[in-house]
Amino acid sequence: MDIKDVAIVVLAAGNARRFGADKLMADLDGMPLGLHAAAQLAQLGAAAHFALCQPSAAIAPHFLQLGFTIVENRHVEKGLSGSLHLAVAAAAQTKAQALLITLADMPCVALAHVAALIAACDGEILASSDGIQSMPPAIFPRDSWPHLLETEGDAGARPILSNVSTLTAPLGSLRDIDTPDDLTASKARPLGIDPAS
Repeated sequence: MDIKDVAIVVLAAGNARRFGADKLMADLDGMPLGLHAAAQLAQLGAAAHFALCQPSAAIAPHFLQLGFTIVENRHVEKGLSGSLHLAVAAAAQTKAQALLITLADMPCVALAHVAALIAACDGEILASSDGIQSMPPAIFPRDSWPHLLETEGDAGARPILSNVSTLTAPLGSLRDIDTPDDLTASKARPLGIDPAS
């Protein structure tokens, strides 16, 4: 798949209940946590860059500065699937032949991995893997978008990704930040260091 045929979406509309504050604006190495992945993805010459945010989200202006188009999720009570539906609707307005879905609370995703994921997409859904389970970033060819529209609740695309091909990401790069302790651990553990070692 050519990057010029891909619409990139960063999902950033969660409520971060477990974090207890505006997680995406929390500082991580001098940058809001929620911008780390986006700053990497902004370097790719994709068909479009979208960020799914809640209305008046503090992180939204930062996404705009990176060249992202903001898509507001006014119904966050619908869960992650609501954001996926909006992402598909936004991508459908472009000529993109695939949709790359990423999460704003995964700050360590490597640009090289995303590029490899896109290049390896041959018309089938392809997800990332940490060696144990499949997860975002994941790329969905256009003919698979109806499956995303069938998702419900906070499970999002997880049921879809459980049975697709995967590309293993660099060790530790797919960790996400759900709690302040996760953030502290991420600051103390450089990319590629296995927390179990």
